[in-house]
Amino acid sequence: MPVVIDDRLLFDFLAERPPLAIVGELTENGVFTTSYWYYRLGRAVVGGSGAGALSGPMERLDAEARQRVRSRLDALPLEIRLLPPRVTVPVMFTLSVRRQPDLLAAEALAVALLVRGRLVVATEAPLLRSGADDLGLEYEVVRELRP
Repeated sequence: MPVVIDDRLLFDFLAERPPLAIVGELTENGVFTTSYWYYRLGRAVVGGSGAGALSGPMERLDAEARQRVRSRLDALPLEIRLLPPRVTVPVMFTLSVRRQPDLLAAEALAVALLVRGRLVVATEAPLLRSGADDLGLEYEVVRELRP
């Protein structure tokens, strides 16, 4: 089953240390992320303080690894798939869930629905979990993050 990963797991992938929860999917079924999560990671890498949830792990990499992550952000590896807004937005505004999702949650839910995948995230997100439950999507929080 394809997986939809958040920005923190995308960082781990770009830093060449993907969590076990997504390693098999890289060749089997596909790993997707959202434009929003891709953007948030890019902003943290380019202009983050080095103390945040995304910029902190980047700051702790050696210079060579940081450069690899930046290069891979500029040219996202083909193993990480993105769906275009022309496909995701119509699904986003027709989501039928109990709690109105914000932009981040709506895009993640739409991508998971479109690829018939499961959401795999590094941080618990109640709004995303609630929407996943309402839509019958699998939702997993990965605890094996690397510092």
